[in-house]
Amino acid sequence: MFSPASTVLQYVEAVQLKALASSERTRASAAPNLPTVAEAGLPGFDTSVWFGVVGPSGMPREIVEKLSRAINEALKDDDVTKPLHAAGLDIKGGTPEEFGVYIASETKKWNDVVAAAGLRK
Repeated sequence: MFSPASTVLQYVEAVQLKALASSERTRASAAPNLPTVAEAGLPGFDTSVWFGVVGPSGMPREIVEKLSRAINEALKDDDVTKPLHAAGLDIKGGTPEEFGVYIASETKKWNDVVAAAGLRK
């Protein structure tokens, strides 16, 4: 099964489940000895779970920048990051432009998967 680290790591640590590989592009900090699916033999495999903050189209640039600075600053605070790391999440942060490029690449990737599977609306 595929499951977020936050829901299975406790069972892996208790030896109730055996983790075979991480489905992310890079090894998760919560399980650094666990290879990725790509490392295990399926190059390019990546089904990372990700979260981000978005706003309405046309949001003024100064507000976007102010929110971006505040969020990136919060991501440096142990009170914010400790619970996220405990849930098996790795913190990335970045610029609004980088996140926009990432969202576009994820949208294309999953649209391609949907098309290859022959799925329809």
